[in-house]
Amino acid sequence: AATRLANHLGRIAGAEFAIGEGNGAGGIVVGLPDDFAKLPSHIAFEGGVFGREEYLLRSTKHGLYLLGATDLAVEHAVWDTLYRLGYRQFFPGETWEIVPERENLSLAVDSLEKPNFFARRIWYNWGLWDYNRKPYTDWCARSRAVQGFRLNSGHSYGGYIRENKAEFDKHPEYFALISGKRNADGQSKFCISNPGLRKLIVDTAVRRSQKNPDMDSISVDPSDGAGWCECEPCEKMGSVSDRALTLANEVAAAINELGLGDKYVGMYAYNKHCAPPSVKVHRNVIISVTTAFLTGGWTFDQVVKGWARQGATLGVYDYFSVIAWDWNMPRRGKAAQAKSLAAAICSYYDKGARFLDAESGDAWGPYGLGYYVASRVLWDVDEADRADEIVEDFLEKCFGPAKEPMAEFYFLIGEDQTRRSTADILARLYRHLNAARKLAGDDVEVMARLDDLVLY
Repeated sequence: AATRLANHLGRIAGAEFAIGEGNGAGGIVVGLPDDFAKLPSHIAFEGGVFGREEYLLRSTKHGLYLLGATDLAVEHAVWDTLYRLGYRQFFPGETWEIVPERENLSLAVDSLEKPNFFARRIWYNWGLWDYNRKPYTDWCARSRAVQGFRLNSGHSYGGYIRENKAEFDKHPEYFALISGKRNADGQSKFCISNPGLRKLIVDTAVRRSQKNPDMDSISVDPSDGAGWCECEPCEKMGSVSDRALTLANEVAAAINELGLGDKYVGMYAYNKHCAPPSVKVHRNVIISVTTAFLTGGWTFDQVVKGWARQGATLGVYDYFSVIAWDWNMPRRGKAAQAKSLAAAICSYYDKGARFLDAESGDAWGPYGLGYYVASRVLWDVDEADRADEIVEDFLEKCFGPAKEPMAEFYFLIGEDQTRRSTADILARLYRHLNAARKLAGDDVEVMARLDDLVLY
């Protein structure tokens, strides 16, 4: 982290920053509090699985202190410091990196930082290849858009079946009964009323936890689609949500008796198991409410409130861009509307959500500004009040003399509500880019960004 900071400060100031071991008495101090014997004041972080990303930035007459609760927090402190000095990584890749030139560096700061959302994952549901993996990963790190707490909540029943194939072959009664037949297709639902089935899933979760003691959470979310068991004992258990949650609760209870510290179970409120349950939620079960695919006439707000009443720790599973829905086209994905997206994230937080998982894609032309604004707001929801400033900062730093036509470009993509044909939108986008190219002149960096958008 210190090397990274020194390199970037050198690029900004055109000077060399030496790196050495110190006692913390002065200089630019980067590390964990326990690394230094002579810090000017005592620093203690709250710790725990949800305190891993906490860090302190403090300037004094002795120097500048970047101190974190963990190595990850120290990395965050580095990128935050650089951001405060004008450095930006708006989109992935060198083209969208902004390195200001400042001969005199100064920073007055005293800020204890901690994210509002403990997991902030803007991930590619499609389009992540070898060539773009590192730029994407770098962007996530520099934007602090990561999972400090690793929440696993993806569809999981198929994995349990594959891991225990011999047992499921021996016990077809563990599968859901549908139209009088046990449905054993490898992605099936379970007959959750069967105590043998529940014990097998609990034992598997215990085994996984013991094998991976550093794992924060384990998913017990059902497989996708329908196909729930129709046997009488399952019907007596209650709703589909009651059944899925009963299994998740038993897993949570078992893995938290292993002496490995707090362990969590992830599950969605989604599809047939979106309805709020009549069963209380174990304190270590995290329910991520999806913003689409809610059945039974339930609204997102109703689902959130209903699960919260039963004690659920809440997250949100959102859809910033889904290739099958928007085909990476302008105006179609949720992330196209950066300011509305910021407001939505704030509303999730106000409803009690502390984790966010967002399906996205390598679609930075139409949705990159939304991704970037979202990364700021996911760390600090108060940044939503600055959404206009964040967009203005992006336009100024990325396009300089070509700022005005590019403001029109992004307004057309994200905020214009006029009904337009595809040809009309395309023509206007090219018109704005053409105007921007004329204004950019011989500014090579601005032209490179415009070229990216022309290619999009």
